[in-house]
Amino acid sequence: MSSAAVILNPIAGAARGRLDAAGLRELLKPLGIEAEILATRAAGEAADYAAAATGHHPLVIVAGGDGTVSEVARGLNGTGTPLAVLPCGSGNDFAQGLGIRDIAAGVAAIQSGREIFVDTARFADRFFVNSCGLFMNGEVSLRAAGVPRIWGRWRYPIATLVEIGRRRTVRATWRFETDDGPLVVEDDWTLVEAGNGVQCGGGFRLTPNADPGDGRLDFCMVRAMPLHALLRTLPKTIDGGHLASPYVLYPRATAAEVVTETSLAVHWDGEAARIPAGTWRFQVEPAALRVLVPEAKS
Repeated sequence: MSSAAVILNPIAGAARGRLDAAGLRELLKPLGIEAEILATRAAGEAADYAAAATGHHPLVIVAGGDGTVSEVARGLNGTGTPLAVLPCGSGNDFAQGLGIRDIAAGVAAIQSGREIFVDTARFADRFFVNSCGLFMNGEVSLRAAGVPRIWGRWRYPIATLVEIGRRRTVRATWRFETDDGPLVVEDDWTLVEAGNGVQCGGGFRLTPNADPGDGRLDFCMVRAMPLHALLRTLPKTIDGGHLASPYVLYPRATAAEVVTETSLAVHWDGEAARIPAGTWRFQVEPAALRVLVPEAKS
């Protein structure tokens, strides 16, 4: 029998059907895995648990949503210890983007899946593994944090509707390091999302062409636009149709820098904060994380 550390967020997702320690052990027992269950009680604990587990277990499993996954990924970053995900949060964007649609798919990945290498990234010296959003996207994440969890994956759409009504643009200059050389863009921006994965915000595909293992970030950059154009464009982010809009830029870069004279609302894998005006940098760490995913369908 092999062993694994299982890092559990006991309040992830809707109350009904939440995983607990007993349920996790029942899920993993048929796989021959002896599970050490580590339940989180405060922000930051998941990263500490993951880092410590690398010295005791050949596998770390996370049962939670994107925030917990991000913390565990940070703890495992660069260690070589593989990560498995049992998605049970309100959004599960990282897992969904890797084909881990539900808990059953996560179990299947552990039992008979394959291992891939995933890039990680930082913005303003803070880690993320799936996506990082600025301007309106940061404001949405700040507001969504205040929406009761009973609303589940609807927290982000609700917060988005509120922020559309309060929308503001921010003047900023961007410098990208692309495969075609440096790119500099200055404009007034409604929102920017840097995607390592294809999905964010509980199902929005702002960066639908992102590949989490290509050493690059995809940037969905929406310029200032009239309200009627914004209302037409945002629904198209569900399937990636927004990329056809003349207001949208979509550079791909190994690194980027943003310069602004205004403080910024930012989210890192859905966890939001404000940072002061200044010059802030995105940086990619290629192939820094090993992840178990379901076997590819032929």
